[in-house]
Amino acid sequence: MRTKKNAIQTIWASRGSMYVIVVKRDTSYGPTAQAAADGQLAWYRKEAESSMADLRATTHTTRQGGKDAVWLELGYHWRGQTTPRKRVEVFVAGDAGHVYQLLVDTTATGDHLARQRELFETARAQLVTDVE
Repeated sequence: MRTKKNAIQTIWASRGSMYVIVVKRDTSYGPTAQAAADGQLAWYRKEAESSMADLRATTHTTRQGGKDAVWLELGYHWRGQTTPRKRVEVFVAGDAGHVYQLLVDTTATGDHLARQRELFETARAQLVTDVE
């Protein structure tokens, strides 16, 4: 179910927010996938702002829609909670300095990680940049 939409992002969440999928398009951290990923990761590391505690991050280069892209894998838990979470994201540059960010976030327990991989692969296959 779509839970939020504004000029730069749309958020879908399953019941109980077990899985959250976000698609965002903006210019906040620069016009390249690497700059956007670096900027977003720097923000995540600011626990007071992001509420992400004990953040562990891995970065990969990849391709998305024929373009260079950056893939982040994050392990963390929300500040004040102990349940481990995993977030996977891909950043790809579009036109006019916009960078697209696609992410899937879930608890890192049970079958959730396998389902997260499926959701992420499906969402990546459907991600089209620069379409209004």
